[in-house]
Amino acid sequence: MRVLITGATGFLGSNLAQYMRGQGHDVACLHRKGTNLPAPITGLPSWTTDEDGTGFRKALNDFRPDTVVHLAALYLTEHRPEDVAPLLRANIEYGVHLLEAMREAESTAMVFAGTSWQHYRNQAYCPANLYAATKQAFTSLADYYRDAHGLRLLELHLYDSYGPNDPRKKLIHHLCNAARNATPLAMSHGEQRIHLLHVDDLTRALEEACVQVQSFPSGHRELYRLPSPTAISLRELVTLFNQAHPDQPVKVDWGKRPYRDREIFEPWEGCEILPNWAPRITLAEGLATICR
Repeated sequence: MRVLITGATGFLGSNLAQYMRGQGHDVACLHRKGTNLPAPITGLPSWTTDEDGTGFRKALNDFRPDTVVHLAALYLTEHRPEDVAPLLRANIEYGVHLLEAMREAESTAMVFAGTSWQHYRNQAYCPANLYAATKQAFTSLADYYRDAHGLRLLELHLYDSYGPNDPRKKLIHHLCNAARNATPLAMSHGEQRIHLLHVDDLTRALEEACVQVQSFPSGHRELYRLPSPTAISLRELVTLFNQAHPDQPVKVDWGKRPYRDREIFEPWEGCEILPNWAPRITLAEGLATICR
């Protein structure tokens, strides 16, 4: 396949580009102006995004992908007033430029990432935060292009992910830092249950989604989710982390941080898992590969 990946400088996008190239696919990347592709994927064809959509149109018209994988996003758990414009630009405006470029180039297949945070209170749609609301807004806009211009859409709602060399300032990153520095990590009471999926299982799922969307009829959309084998609590996660790193365990001060507003305690399980895919890496196996 010829696959164009947005967000290729991010953790998931760069891992996907490297994996897809290793599987023999023709891969190209779209990334923000001022950023560079990481070393493992340096040399791939790439274009930079811009505010008037020129870069998007050039990428689609030059590369002519079979499938676009849209992973670029600005992720914020909680936002401040100054975050509103960047969230809207990254998660909505740039996405519409991409859809418009696909329409112009007659490139009709897209796989894109939503989030389980679009399902607060385990509802079909109830955003836990503004980030999740912008992801839903993109889905609504993509539905216009699906209906009006025949786009074929496969939407994947993602849970938490992790893997080696993950620079994102998420929980695993903080656990590793606290373990390395032998400093206690302040956390909530840890009753939240989460799905935590290894990046290698996630990239395999995205490749499978690229295959499946090719068979969709014009104007068709499917929604699937990508859970880990079993949801676990944050307390259970810390126990598994320390079992994987017995020489460098992390000490947690439970209850030192309050729960967030609109905290999610049980992961959404409200749609089918992506067909023909299942995770292979257990959490115990995956945790042993990080913090090195």
